[in-house]
Amino acid sequence: MAKTYPRVERESRELRPEYVTEEMAPFVPPSDGGFVYAVRKEAPFDKYELAHEIGLEETLPFFNSLLLYRILKLLYDEPDTLGAFISTDLSKPTLYTGAGIDWGYTLKLLDDLYVEVRSFRANTLFRLRFWMKHIPKGIVEREPYSHKMAGFFTDFIDCIEKNLHLFDEAQEIKERTKTSAAISNIFAEKYRAAEQLFAIAQDQDILPKIKDIAYGEEVKISTGGSIYLSSAIVFVIALESFINTIYHLLLKEGFQAEAYERITIRADLDVRLITAHVFCDGFTKQIVTPHTDLWKRLLKLRRFRNDIVHGNVTSDHYFYSIQEDTNTFFYSGVTDFRGRKSEDKAKRNYPTTMARINKKTVSEIKETVDQIVQSIVDSADDETRKWIESWVWGAMIPKFGKNNTL
Repeated sequence: MAKTYPRVERESRELRPEYVTEEMAPFVPPSDGGFVYAVRKEAPFDKYELAHEIGLEETLPFFNSLLLYRILKLLYDEPDTLGAFISTDLSKPTLYTGAGIDWGYTLKLLDDLYVEVRSFRANTLFRLRFWMKHIPKGIVEREPYSHKMAGFFTDFIDCIEKNLHLFDEAQEIKERTKTSAAISNIFAEKYRAAEQLFAIAQDQDILPKIKDIAYGEEVKISTGGSIYLSSAIVFVIALESFINTIYHLLLKEGFQAEAYERITIRADLDVRLITAHVFCDGFTKQIVTPHTDLWKRLLKLRRFRNDIVHGNVTSDHYFYSIQEDTNTFFYSGVTDFRGRKSEDKAKRNYPTTMARINKKTVSEIKETVDQIVQSIVDSADDETRKWIESWVWGAMIPKFGKNNTL
């Protein structure tokens, strides 16, 4: 590939802050002390026009920015630096290394057609850019250039596929890499999704009208309540995600061995909550105390979660025919009075049939989740509480500074 598409030097070699365009500006790192972010001119050559651009994240079948960098570096040696921090004292063009540096390679396709493989936005966006001295207006005139661009892209993909061995996650992700990582906030993602589902359910989740069923007529399945049910279970998933995240980040080193998993990360939801202060760093008291109102709400939530997730058959799913004298009566606890004791017992559980899961049910589940989340925050020490509050509703969770690990 290096022989077919030789590398050429850019005419624009100077890094200057005034070359930052309006399009680039929102994504440029802010100035730091005596340093300012500077870039080269966008076009590799004066009076060249951008003919076509391809986003590599969306088009490469095996996209990996580090893999791409390694392949190009093996082919063409060190890349051009296209964006970096420089000293505001231009007599000292010292570059920062690491985060923020944009890089690229300019390759010749034809005498008046070049391709640039480069990064943008502090090395987070990657593009192929085709540059021409003059872009033909006619279809016929553009055809040989289009053919050359397509040929390069095919060869480019082929080159990457033949060098996939240059990156392997198992070898790349080491303990040092993990300590400087961030993770997705699964809790916030699921909670916001549950809120959206709840809003949709209140507008669209309507039960069908009650109708008479003719003798012998087959009862049709109704999906009424399905959006409310979806919202309810995603709220529960959000809560479990929060607890799992706390255990993942704060589990004490002495309890991280596999032998402890059944009483820590694999324990039931209620067990993990009442023992987090024992097994995790950062908590000064028990999150939920047995026999309190919040404890009762938690157990009710846990039963609902188990019944729904595992598809358990409960008393809500039975329909009976009961003989009394010479008459046959049809009974279901969903539609009929159960008796005083049974009614009191039923109130200790959420409904498990979709048709009975409604706004009231989901509102109570959401309220329980909110109370438990707040109790987790309130049970933490000052440092841990501030740290949790800094990310609890954000998209990402930074590393925990206390032990510098995830």
